[in-house]
Amino acid sequence: MTRLDARIAIGSGWEELAGHPVEGGRSALWVRVPEVGMSAGALAVLGDYVPFGISQSLGGWWPSNSLDNTLRVVRLAPADWVLCDIRVDGLTNGFGHGSVYLWNEDGVLLGAASQSALVRNRK
Repeated sequence: MTRLDARIAIGSGWEELAGHPVEGGRSALWVRVPEVGMSAGALAVLGDYVPFGISQSLGGWWPSNSLDNTLRVVRLAPADWVLCDIRVDGLTNGFGHGSVYLWNEDGVLLGAASQSALVRNRK
């Protein structure tokens, strides 16, 4: 995480998030990974943001562990910044499921990721 530069596009920072869930389970971040070229590996890292989206949907930080990840690379187009468009599809019984669509600055879909996560009790 120290190598990523991220800016919230839809959602709230951790300080403002408490009690303010995003509407519709959708959040988004502009992310760049300085000194790392566009690759399937870079997209896989950026596709791992469903736990962030889960916390945004619940209106507070909830620790989550990834259970599975799937990445579908559409196109490896150049990108300094990638929009991680995060959509939480479901949250129930301690599990969360979602998708992350990865776009470059020109609106080119780079890839789509899906992920399931175990959502832990904050206590």
